[in-house]
Amino acid sequence: MWNDEPVDILVVEDGENERASIVEILRASIPDVNVVAVCDGTEALDFLFARGDWTARVGAEPPRLILLDLALPGADGFSILGQIRSLDAENTLTLTPVVIFSDSQDTRNIEKSYRCGANSYIMKPLSFSDFKAVVKSVGQYWMQHNRIFC
Repeated sequence: MWNDEPVDILVVEDGENERASIVEILRASIPDVNVVAVCDGTEALDFLFARGDWTARVGAEPPRLILLDLALPGADGFSILGQIRSLDAENTLTLTPVVIFSDSQDTRNIEKSYRCGANSYIMKPLSFSDFKAVVKSVGQYWMQHNRIFC
């Protein structure tokens, strides 16, 4: 299941069509990006912590960006974010930007996302053209414009 290439973006989205669209948009708009997409919270945690089907990732670098839906089967987005941000500060996964990409406009979810350590909260646009533009700009910002220290 794992191909030993560094993962640039982990997409965690339970909606099959949205997940496929996000991956397609990111790959089309960012040169040489390696995107991995998972469909639920449990698989996301397995990927991030090299468990289950993802044990071949032991020792691999974390993704450079996590695009995370909140409402997921298995562990929800808050649980995933909480586990990432509660790691020892020396764990490189704690440096990974996490962008919440959600349908929820509930201000409590937005506030909780930031309190749990999200780097950004983006509401999914309703029209496909707006959805495409937002995914493209978010991906390009975090992968091409934002600077990380290594």
